[in-house]
Amino acid sequence: MSSSISFITSNKGKPLLVYDGYLYKLNKATEKVKYWTCQERTCNASVHTDSDDQFIKSKGNHGSHLPSPEEIEWRMFKNVVKKRIKEESIAIGLIYDQELARANFSQAGLAVSLSSQEAKSSLNKLRRKTTPILPDSSEFDIPDLYSITIDSRRFLLGDLTYQRKRILIFSTDEQLTVLFKAKQIMMDGTFDACPPYFEQVYTLHCIKHGKSFPCVIALLGGKSTNIYKQLFNELETHATRLQLDFDPTAILSDFEKALFKAVREKFPQATHHACYFHFCQAVYRKIQNLGLATHYRDDEHIRDTCRQLMSLALLPCREVEFAFEEIVSKAPPLLLTLIDYFRNFWFRQMSVGLWNVHNLDIRTNNNAEGWHNRFNRRINKTRPNVWHFISTLKQEEVYFRQQILHMKSGKNKTRSKEVCAMQDRLNALSNRFDNQEIDVQEYLQGLSFFVAKNVKNKNKILYFHGG
Repeated sequence: MSSSISFITSNKGKPLLVYDGYLYKLNKATEKVKYWTCQERTCNASVHTDSDDQFIKSKGNHGSHLPSPEEIEWRMFKNVVKKRIKEESIAIGLIYDQELARANFSQAGLAVSLSSQEAKSSLNKLRRKTTPILPDSSEFDIPDLYSITIDSRRFLLGDLTYQRKRILIFSTDEQLTVLFKAKQIMMDGTFDACPPYFEQVYTLHCIKHGKSFPCVIALLGGKSTNIYKQLFNELETHATRLQLDFDPTAILSDFEKALFKAVREKFPQATHHACYFHFCQAVYRKIQNLGLATHYRDDEHIRDTCRQLMSLALLPCREVEFAFEEIVSKAPPLLLTLIDYFRNFWFRQMSVGLWNVHNLDIRTNNNAEGWHNRFNRRINKTRPNVWHFISTLKQEEVYFRQQILHMKSGKNKTRSKEVCAMQDRLNALSNRFDNQEIDVQEYLQGLSFFVAKNVKNKNKILYFHGG
């Protein structure tokens, strides 16, 4: 007989031992030995294990009944499904069908199994037992299970209220240490995955070896300068606790005036740049708002002029104003309103140094955007309830640890051939300009070819990373 044993859980949550196709329940236990008896009452077969659940011996036989491997298959399947229902908050039917596809049931096992619809009632009861009541306002308590990681470490970093706006901050000490030791960080907000009673999901990512790592994820009840300052203050408190400093030298973010002010006040020594992708996106959004999208699509002169405006951020900062005036001198009359907008907003309301990314290794925060997209796919719904949000976030913390270990083991971020080819061409243009082989107008025109392209008949900004 094989001495291989395994364990599952009964419907009442008690342990069952699986051995040679039979199920055993725990009869009694001493300091050194556990005594398991066959779950069939009339059967005298038993198994002994030590206190660490290692097999010692079996006794008796199952002369009164046959093994039921399909029942064991079914019970093991239910254990997996129930575990996921307790730990995850995605639809029960989806969990059930996913595990059914993975289970590799025998024909007999598949025959005795229930459909997801048949099992739904009991599984819904389990979900209700393990999921707190959904909040009906921003004032709710967070159970311990939602304050810790999957491996039971502290995860809820801060629970603050500022002017009746709730702020929840999630991060482990490992994530904080990675963030505080980094000199380059990215900040980004998203709204689709934000639970009710909060305004946005805000994340802080660090850059190490050309790759971004999500280190802090916060649910913010507002988007004011003071809300951001509350977030930064809380992080500074924990930096002190960890005997580290929260003083990044370079910050990349989207365009948000309230954030700019908070960053300027809290990190006066840091260079703050706005994301190039968001810069292009803002300009193109203005093109649409001015009713110029059709002209942009159909008129090459208009399209080239708009792309050159977007390319100004890629020029050396000292060349930007001169290049802009050159664009203005040749712009078609239809773009005068766009030109006025660009001058008034990007030159007068924003400093050129904020949106110019010529000297940056990473010019967009699309690494952060990419994480948001991944997280949104995992959430699999817009405006999820807060418990579903936190459960998914706990799973992402495991992903963070995996990515950090990959980085520490020397695994490099791979770039697509397209991105590498684009970077080579950008470097070639930069070298030609530095060597005075081309003038600023030729440089700008060359850069404009990289700015946008038509994808599936929709005008989308093509972004890239420097380095």
